[in-house]
Amino acid sequence: MNKRNKIFLMLCGLAALAAGVSSCGYRAGGYKPGALEGKETAFVEVFTNHTIQPLLSSQTTAAVCDMLQRDGTYKLASPQKADFIIRGNINNITRSSLRTNPYDSYLSSEVQLTVQMSYQVIDRRSGKVLMRGSVSGAGSNLSTTGNVQGAVDNALNSAAIRAAEALVTNLTMP
Repeated sequence: MNKRNKIFLMLCGLAALAAGVSSCGYRAGGYKPGALEGKETAFVEVFTNHTIQPLLSSQTTAAVCDMLQRDGTYKLASPQKADFIIRGNINNITRSSLRTNPYDSYLSSEVQLTVQMSYQVIDRRSGKVLMRGSVSGAGSNLSTTGNVQGAVDNALNSAAIRAAEALVTNLTMP
């Protein structure tokens, strides 16, 4: 076999390999719902906090930005350059007793915090609402002994991260 035939066979093999890999269903970045098809950049407004818990709006906004960056489907942009804007509200925090004190049934020894929030995805150019929804995230369990405020802060931060994951999942699933 001469050199020319070897090169031709090698190129045919590479073309077949490229065709095979391209048909495997892999797609760079996440999938997008129909309302966000063609959108590439997002701006996340600071979430409005309708609870009495301080700093929760900044924690939630940061968590949504972080999840968008980790997912990679959309790039973060300034409000003037973004294709769409995410506007959210933190509506409620629910406390649920998971375990009570064996000697006092009114005293919880473990509590779970759940953050409920709603959001809108707005086209920056037209102002049209592209999507809307609500999500929630349950915070890590906390013990009501010791540093209670630190445990509450950690549980709320965890709940905000889980709610942000749910929101970004809604933006990246068809």
